[in-house]
Amino acid sequence: MKLYEYLKPELIILDLEGGSIDDALQHLLKPLLENELVRDEEQLLQALLERERVHSTAIGHGVAIPHAGCQDLDAPVIALALSPDGVDFHSADEQPVHILFLLLSPPDRSGTHIKLLARIARLMRQASHRDELLAASSSQEVIERIRELDRQHP
Repeated sequence: MKLYEYLKPELIILDLEGGSIDDALQHLLKPLLENELVRDEEQLLQALLERERVHSTAIGHGVAIPHAGCQDLDAPVIALALSPDGVDFHSADEQPVHILFLLLSPPDRSGTHIKLLARIARLMRQASHRDELLAASSSQEVIERIRELDRQHP
């Protein structure tokens, strides 16, 4: 499974401002709505916030993977945001989140959903990988860096 295959330049935000979890999730949903990949912003936002209330999706080291099921989709989709200032995602390590992967999947693709969650967590484990993403200056560069990580870590 290659993570870069699920990324599209129009779904990448390079300068997400710090703020609340609610604000970050709304900004992550915006390109999905603008590109007509999803329709019900309120339902998705509530599902994502409920997931955060149960347990933070921050995995530590400045990374969070908010995720939910989405009836609107035929296949999983990922939006990615880089936040220079960081967002307080109530991470167990108490560090602000600078890299956010929003993963939405149709309910019948739970196996792929879980594999994508694991893939993101694995690739973001190393500090050098996170630093490479944060240094990217364009959406295409983000995708190319993830493509290279996918190649290095099959």
